[in-house]
Amino acid sequence: MSSTVSTEPPQPVPPLLKTRWFWLALIGLALVLGSGWIVFSQTFVSGPANGGEAGALEPAPIKGHPAPDFALPTLDGKTVRLSDFKGKPVLVNFWATWCGPCRSEFPDFQKAAVDNAGTLVIIGINNTTTDQKDQIPAFLDEFGVTYPIVLDETGDTAKAYNILGLPTSIFIDRNGNVNEIFTGPINKAYIESKLSEL
Repeated sequence: MSSTVSTEPPQPVPPLLKTRWFWLALIGLALVLGSGWIVFSQTFVSGPANGGEAGALEPAPIKGHPAPDFALPTLDGKTVRLSDFKGKPVLVNFWATWCGPCRSEFPDFQKAAVDNAGTLVIIGINNTTTDQKDQIPAFLDEFGVTYPIVLDETGDTAKAYNILGLPTSIFIDRNGNVNEIFTGPINKAYIESKLSEL
């Protein structure tokens, strides 16, 4: 075997490939094409956006999705269903008697419930699986609570809403769609500021 050595001089690199602008333009083109592909795949492959038609979405604790329905008992044995309030803005609040931040927001919830009785439904859901049911009546009496309080005795409703901490408030619009999920205490001013969105 014989090897041949090329005596030809190496090919020079074209000056265009040496410029910074060429590489920046190439990277920019790749970004534009990549973004276009993402938009195309989400819009045309998955189907067009629903344009606010949340009825086609699965119930989920996600903004814009229908709120998961529940039917829970009150302390006196009546049943409260979220779906009974469709057509009205609803504020659902998960709480427990041992929860300090829950205790601090209860006066504001009561004031908001009274002052906005014609425009807002507030439902308190006691996280009964982590609370002592016998302490609930005294807690409610202490704050003069008049809005509906229901018991999540199995924890299924807290699971359906992915409740990770207390208090957690879910704002639901008149169409039954989740508007916002807020973990932590809120006050009357914040509740009332949300009414225009619901």
